[in-house]
Amino acid sequence: MVPLVETKIAAFFIIFFVTFLFGFLPTCVLRCVKGGATQRKIQTVISHLNCFAGGVFLGTAMLHLLAEAEESMREVLNGGNATAVDYPVTEITVSGGFFVILILEVVILRIMHGVGHGPGEKNEKCSPKPIHGYKTYKCLEESDKVLIETETVEDRLSASGVHDDVREVIKDTPSPLRASLFVLALSLHMIFESLAVGIQSTELKIWTLLLAISLHKCIVAFSIGLEMHKLLGTGCKMMAFLLVFSGLSSSGVLIGMAFTEDGVGESLIIGILQSLATGTFFYVTFFEILQREFAHCHSLAKLFLCLVGYGVVAGLKTLEKD
Repeated sequence: MVPLVETKIAAFFIIFFVTFLFGFLPTCVLRCVKGGATQRKIQTVISHLNCFAGGVFLGTAMLHLLAEAEESMREVLNGGNATAVDYPVTEITVSGGFFVILILEVVILRIMHGVGHGPGEKNEKCSPKPIHGYKTYKCLEESDKVLIETETVEDRLSASGVHDDVREVIKDTPSPLRASLFVLALSLHMIFESLAVGIQSTELKIWTLLLAISLHKCIVAFSIGLEMHKLLGTGCKMMAFLLVFSGLSSSGVLIGMAFTEDGVGESLIIGILQSLATGTFFYVTFFEILQREFAHCHSLAKLFLCLVGYGVVAGLKTLEKD
């Protein structure tokens, strides 16, 4: 038990410092990156890494979290009973985790932008361009030169890897404090991501999840760091935001540990938390990563990296021993 607790504590600090360091990294990058070509290359790298992270997240949700949640719920609902529960309880709970995050984001954005009005309604950047009678979209790395010339360095580098609504919140909110609070609120799903680490029962599962979560947090923290740099600069406000953001991202590990270290009668709670975390992973995979990366850009390189990410998790699955 003690080595497992030590591993979870180590995972907590790894997630915290990875999030903080990659959130602070844009401050250094912006001082060094000046050429437009270099900025677009970094943007392309972020986009492709995001696709790899999407494959890792999908594999983690499908091959690890979903199976473990199903097993935990089955043990509680059917263990010791002659009559098995013939109802998709796990699937309902996973869907609940998905909809909890979706509802939170919708409510927060409606509060931010007003009822019936969202940032997506006025986004003209991804308008279709007719080519030979067909409508198509250009990839991020092939962005319109006119648009590129009007974008800032931060816009170019963070065009992929952060939710579009986060950029709109920062752009439309004059108050740094209010914008920071909304960005943190939109990042609440990170608690459920790290919570999945805190409720694992083996060290291999912890390290596998930590790989997936850390990769995703590197990209998100870097992109959010770029956006918040516009608003907060490089002073104490930025440091305070990154400390809170990093603490929020890693706090799920401690919450999960609190539920798993009590000993008896906790299988149902673990199953529910595992299912909610699985729903969160599905939300992040399809709404925040794959949907944005593939909606208007059918890149074979991105598809390949997504498959590689899934394959890495599938390979790690073979190392597990019951």
